[in-house]
Amino acid sequence: MADGLRWTWSAYVEAEADDHARGQSMPTSTVRATILQTELSPTASTTNGLTTDPKDRQVIADAIEAGARYLITTDVDDFALADLAAHEMSAVNPDYFMALRLTENAYRKGVGLLAAVQSNPARTEAELHRVLGRRHPHLTTRFAEAYDTTPVEADPDQPNEVFRGVACIRCDAHLDNDEQQRIGLCAEHLPG
Repeated sequence: MADGLRWTWSAYVEAEADDHARGQSMPTSTVRATILQTELSPTASTTNGLTTDPKDRQVIADAIEAGARYLITTDVDDFALADLAAHEMSAVNPDYFMALRLTENAYRKGVGLLAAVQSNPARTEAELHRVLGRRHPHLTTRFAEAYDTTPVEADPDQPNEVFRGVACIRCDAHLDNDEQQRIGLCAEHLPG
């Protein structure tokens, strides 16, 4: 739990993540069980009625079964707005979600946890903050002052779509119009 949030993933998502683990990276199942010490979410018994692409239907069905408000994914555009809206959910890129939702304290705790478990190569918290800029430019820009270092430039292949849905990232409120749904923030949290 961080900032009032509880994260979880389903057995289906965990198996997919383990299958796509690269190099010497720790399997997602190991991270969940040994570091995060969390349980898997329930598995949906059906994907009937969903319009998301068949290859991703089990993912959103499991999120619905778990009562999730946010589906955190690097592939936001894989999930049909109709399915998300029908269940008052949003699909959000992890970088964008953390940049808008985390406090500096939560960010520092997360970076500290990563530094504590990373061993190949071992890195300090400041070094991790610096390299996170490559894949998490929104997050490291938001917390640019957290460490005495400058994050590296973002990789050029950043996603075009970082939000899709109807739940405000900051407060869960329903998003009422196209502008709010474009950036994922309700009227109360839209930038001035």
